[in-house]
Amino acid sequence: MPGRKEIRPPQVVKFHPRVDDDLLTGFDGEHQPGELRGFFAITIAVSLLAWDVAFALGAYHTVFYYRLLEIFVLSAVLLLGALALRRHLSVHPWMLAILALPVIWLAWRLIVPVGGRWARTYRVIDICLIALIMVTLPVTLWAVARILAPDYFALSTLRLRLVSVAIVVVVGIAGFLTGQFNNHVVTCQDFVVAGDDQPGNCRVRPTTSPRP
Repeated sequence: MPGRKEIRPPQVVKFHPRVDDDLLTGFDGEHQPGELRGFFAITIAVSLLAWDVAFALGAYHTVFYYRLLEIFVLSAVLLLGALALRRHLSVHPWMLAILALPVIWLAWRLIVPVGGRWARTYRVIDICLIALIMVTLPVTLWAVARILAPDYFALSTLRLRLVSVAIVVVVGIAGFLTGQFNNHVVTCQDFVVAGDDQPGNCRVRPTTSPRP
C-alpha cells in the first residue's frame, strides 16, 4: 500500500565458527569432528570415578568394600554373559578363568566362615585369591573398557587418547591430595552430614560459645 513501510523480519545472525562456543553447542558445528564429544564424555565419566576412589584413598587410606564388590559384579556379568552366549562369542578359557576368580572369592567368603578352627589356612587362601584378583584386574578392566567406552578406542589419534588419560591422572592426583588434606577443604561435620565416617585428620568446626 502506498505510504506504508514494509516490515522486514529481523535478520538472523549466524555465529562464526571461530567465535561460536563448542562446549555450549556440544560440538555440533561442521568444523568440529564428532569424536570430540566422545572424548569429553569418556574423560568426564572416568574422571568422576577416579576422583571418588582417589579421595577415599587419600582420606581413609583404603578402598571401600563396595568397590571390591563392584569388581565381582563386573566379572560375574562378563562371565555369565560369555557362558550364556558361548555359541555366539569366542572367549578363551584363560579369560573365563580370570573372570571366575572374583566369583570364587565371594563364594569362598559366603561358604567358609571367617576365622574358625582353621583361621590361618583360611587367611592364606583368602589372601591368595585376592592377590590373583588384583594381578588379573587390568585384564578385566580392559575388557570392560572395550565394551563400555568404544568411543575412546575409536579416537583417531594417539594424542587424544593420551590427553584423556593424562586428564584422568591429574584428576585422580587432585582427588587423592584433597582427601589427604581434607581438613583444608571440609570439616568433620560435612562428613557427618553426608553420612560418611570421619577421617582421622578432619577439621572440627569451631563452635561459638554463647555470650553471658
